[in-house]
Amino acid sequence: HQPPVTVLKKFKWKGKGLTRTSSMGRKGVSYAEKQVRMQAYFHETKQVYSLKQLERKLPKAKGIVSQSVKDVLQSLVDEEKVDFDKIGSGNFFWSFPSKASQKRKNLISSLESEIGKKKRKLDQLQQDKQKASMGRDDTDSRRKKLQKYKDLQDMIAKVDVELSKFAASDPKTIEKKQKAIKCCWTNANRWIDNVFQILTFAKKKRPDLKDKDILKYMQLPEELDYLPDPKHGI
Repeated sequence: HQPPVTVLKKFKWKGKGLTRTSSMGRKGVSYAEKQVRMQAYFHETKQVYSLKQLERKLPKAKGIVSQSVKDVLQSLVDEEKVDFDKIGSGNFFWSFPSKASQKRKNLISSLESEIGKKKRKLDQLQQDKQKASMGRDDTDSRRKKLQKYKDLQDMIAKVDVELSKFAASDPKTIEKKQKAIKCCWTNANRWIDNVFQILTFAKKKRPDLKDKDILKYMQLPEELDYLPDPKHGI
């Protein structure tokens, strides 16, 4: 019983297709050439083989030494150029020309479709470019209009600078400031109210204490009072 083929180091396909070679010498055969010869053997015989059968037949039929058959076979399986299946406890391998031919046809069809899409996109871009170029000839009239457009852009920029000087008087800016001041006023009076609550509590505990002494201890002015409504000062 032949154990399953383990996944070995993968190699990139460097061959130029399934072409037979007249040179069948056992020495100096490159790895890529071994791949070509092995796949050619499958296509020529159109049979299913076990690893042991290939190790026995390929040295004589294709000049591939038996020690390298397993490694080359695994690389073809990894590259999906040879199919395999496990039947019982053994692995069997095959590669028929019809599948390789169909795979090439599918690849050619896919590439032709992609080329067609690219050509259509290129044609559309050329049409768009032509439409965009219409009426843009370098004439005196066009140059005058472009200069006028530039002058107007400069004028708008200057007006924006002048308007920024009056931003503080903008009604929206004023309203925003009023809301911020109102919020600060409310929070400040809330804390002042807390201070007065502390004064009341302290004097209940220590009736002999005076407000000014407590305020001094808290580092607050003796004249502390609620802040007036800010809307009258804006």
